[in-house]
Amino acid sequence: MRIPTQLRQTLVGTTVVGAFFGVLCALGSFAFYSEYGPRIAGAPHDAWANTLHAIGTFFWVTVGIVVAFGLLPSAISYALTRLSRKASNSSSKRTREKPRAA
Repeated sequence: MRIPTQLRQTLVGTTVVGAFFGVLCALGSFAFYSEYGPRIAGAPHDAWANTLHAIGTFFWVTVGIVVAFGLLPSAISYALTRLSRKASNSSSKRTREKPRAA
């Protein structure tokens, strides 16, 4: 199945925006835990754990933005289009039927 051009452009655009915000959140997470991590119980204390936490933050922010602003609106639009086409096809079939003779 081919992905329509509009959906492909939507996914590419939201992925770029999601990656940008993901980098911002990951850098913020890395900086926060580097500065305040040793004072927080349960926070990652070493550099590797801090780095992996920042990478996980980047991944989940990017995926969340792509799903929330790319896939979900496209899926809703696709479903509404299919429903309206189905409804218009059934109504056009009703109007094309020949009237019954009494």
